Amino acid sequence: MIPMLANNEEFRKIHNRNLTRDHNPLNKMQSIIALCGKLVRILYAILTKGVEYSGDKMISDIKRSKKAA
Repeated sequence: MIPMLANNEEFRKIHNRNLTRDHNPLNKMQSIIALCGKLVRILYAILTKGVEYSGDKMISDIKRSKKAA
């Protein structure tokens, strides 16, 4: 996940959001573990549904779940 954070802008944005959110911010290792789970879910969707990776969709899903809460 560390190389992913260095090379992928969308994962870096989510990592920064996890570290700086107002309610229940995560420490660095907690955020990395959460992002590992996110990557597994993305890979599973790509393999089972045959969809392409979309960083914009990933970011919009994060914003949508934040509004629902």
